[in-house]
Amino acid sequence: AERQRYTVQLDESESEQLSIKVDNLHLIMMVELVDLAGSPHLNGAKGKILNYDPESSRYHVQLPDGRLASLSPANVILGPETRCTVAGLESAAAQRHNGTRAKVVGYDRETGRYEVMVAEDSHLILKRENVRV
Repeated sequence: AERQRYTVQLDESESEQLSIKVDNLHLIMMVELVDLAGSPHLNGAKGKILNYDPESSRYHVQLPDGRLASLSPANVILGPETRCTVAGLESAAAQRHNGTRAKVVGYDRETGRYEVMVAEDSHLILKRENVRV
């Protein structure tokens, strides 16, 4: 089984490193804001995901002006190489991928879907709402 850990360097000294479980690391990342009907002026802007609330299934995102917003995964586009988790797949064949760690390979704006790599030789095409950080 894959260890699913990050090696984190604590300072500029290569000797101070920790091996941290994925679930114990908080990543802050930049995303593009999209399909915001209530704030269309923010569509295309960059925001910073500060955390994810599993109870509401929403990201807490810092907007360009510093305000915070609670946004659905359908309202953000993650960048390539973003580590993520597959979630919310409902078909019997696809449910086995829920909870699987993956990496964003790319995003197709025409279809509104990510290509994510779940294994070296296995890729999925997913809606924005089926990908979580």
